Amino acid sequence: MTSRRAFTLLELLMAVMLLGMMSVISIVTYRSVVNGWRVSREYMDRLERTDFALDQLVSGLRCTYYPHNGEQSYEYGFQLEDRGDGENPRDSDIITWTKKGPALIGASASADALHRIELRVLEKGDSTWGARIEQTGLYARVKPMATVMKTSSSRRDEDEYDFKNEELYRPMLVAKDVDGFDCKVQPTVPQDGGDKKEEDASAFEDKFDASNAVPYKVQLTFYMPKEDPEYASRKTRIPLIRIVPLPIHKQSLDGAAVPGADDKN
Repeated sequence: MTSRRAFTLLELLMAVMLLGMMSVISIVTYRSVVNGWRVSREYMDRLERTDFALDQLVSGLRCTYYPHNGEQSYEYGFQLEDRGDGENPRDSDIITWTKKGPALIGASASADALHRIELRVLEKGDSTWGARIEQTGLYARVKPMATVMKTSSSRRDEDEYDFKNEELYRPMLVAKDVDGFDCKVQPTVPQDGGDKKEEDASAFEDKFDASNAVPYKVQLTFYMPKEDPEYASRKTRIPLIRIVPLPIHKQSLDGAAVPGADDKN
C-alpha cells in the first residue's frame, strides 16, 4: 500500500499567508487603478467645463466695442492692472473692457447691447467686490453701458464706468476651477522688419499704458490646480493659454477712424 503524505501545519500557514499577500496586492492595485481613473475623469470634467467658460470669455474679448466718433475714450478703453505672475488669486491680474453682444452675458441679451466687463480671480472668503466669495474662481462684474453713453467725456463720472458702486455690480462666477490669471498685451501691430514676431512671447508686455485704446492682441493665461494623486498635499499648476486678437485695435488709436477712412496705424 502506497503511503499518502498530508500537508503540515507550517505549509498550510505559508499557503494562507501567500494567498493573503496576493489578495492585498490585488486590492491595492485595483484601488490605485480606480482612484487614478477617478482623478483623471474628474480632471477631464473640470478641464472641459473650464475650457467652455474660457471660450465664452474669448468670445467676449473678440466682441470688444469702441465707438466710431473720432475721439479716444477711457470709458471704452482696455485697462490692465498687473498684479503679478497670476499663479495664485492674490497675484492675479485684473482686466476691464467694453463688449457688444450676449457673450458672457447670456442669450437673453440683445446683440446690440453694450456692457463694461471687469474680470479677475477672487479667493474664497474675499469681499473685495462688496460680496463675500463662497468659492475661489474667475469672476466678472458686468455693467450696462447705457449710463456711460449718456455721459459726455467732458463731465464723465468715474463711478459710472469704474464699478465703484459695489451694491450695483456684484461678482458673477465665470469659471470655478480657475484660481490664477495673468494677462499680457501686444500693444500695437508689429512693423515690417521689426525684431518681434506676432507669435513670439517676447512681443507681449505686462503693462498697457494706453488705457484709452485697445491693444492689438492679448495673451491670457489661466491656472487650474491639479492635486497629485500620489501626494494629497502637493498640487501642480495647469496653465491654459489663449491668445486673442482684438479687431477693434486700429479703430481705437488716436483719431479713432470711422469705417472706410484712411488707416492711420
